Amino acid sequence: MNTSFLYDEPGPVEKRRARRIGAGAGVVCALAVIVILLQLQSHGQLDHKRWAILLDPDTGVPQVLWHGYLATLQAAGLAMIIALVVGLALALGRLSVHRPIRVVTGAVVEGFRGVPLLLLMLFAALGLPSLGLDLSLLQIVVLALVAYNSSVLCEIFRGGILAIDRGQTEAAEAMGLGKSVIMRKILLPQAVPNMLPVLVSQMVILLKDTSLGFIVGYAELLRQGRSLVEYYGSQYSMQLYVGVAVMYVATNFAISFLARGLATRRRPGRRTKSGVTKDLLLAPTPVVDTAR
Repeated sequence: MNTSFLYDEPGPVEKRRARRIGAGAGVVCALAVIVILLQLQSHGQLDHKRWAILLDPDTGVPQVLWHGYLATLQAAGLAMIIALVVGLALALGRLSVHRPIRVVTGAVVEGFRGVPLLLLMLFAALGLPSLGLDLSLLQIVVLALVAYNSSVLCEIFRGGILAIDRGQTEAAEAMGLGKSVIMRKILLPQAVPNMLPVLVSQMVILLKDTSLGFIVGYAELLRQGRSLVEYYGSQYSMQLYVGVAVMYVATNFAISFLARGLATRRRPGRRTKSGVTKDLLLAPTPVVDTAR
């Protein structure tokens, strides 16, 4: 889609100024990187022997980090699936035509959304056992993550559904369709692709929030990295924490890449190899009346 009519094209002076600013910013960033690398080199942080600890199986570091990584994926995966289902159910409750359901659901959502996740995790670890509920560490982390993120996802789902034109719902009701059919067949298929970027952002936040499991003793990735730093000493702290950060970044990038792929597949009017959208290829050829 050509959007050039929305703004003025930059002239030669503006283009030269933009190039100079970009070049200056690039030089500043390059100098900053060089200074940081020189400082690290002066303190011996770039010694390959220090970085080799991340890949040497004899040290046990790769095994410990991998164990923590699997624990993080397990907690995050379970929490994501359950939070999506619970969040959608809460969103439907907030959109209910029955006022008592809306009030109760709204109170639950606002309550959990207003409480810090760390406090929810502490309550699940310390408060629930006093009520006779003994949960494993994994269950405690997942329960706290679901309680908080489902309330946030509820508002995401509700906002996406309300963004759909009201006329579509009224037209479906005029055709005699039930509310469940309208939601399942008309509203959600349109709302979910539009909500996908926000949903992915929340999933990334959920994955990183698993690191709060250290407060209850859950052996997730960051806690395992911290235990390795305590065992090997502060001279390896940078290498170990960088390794943990790379694993987090790689996982979040994979989630974002997968979401972009799903969004591209679901986007209507995808372009073919010839550059023509499928919608145009399937559209009927208009008949021109030449008798006038």
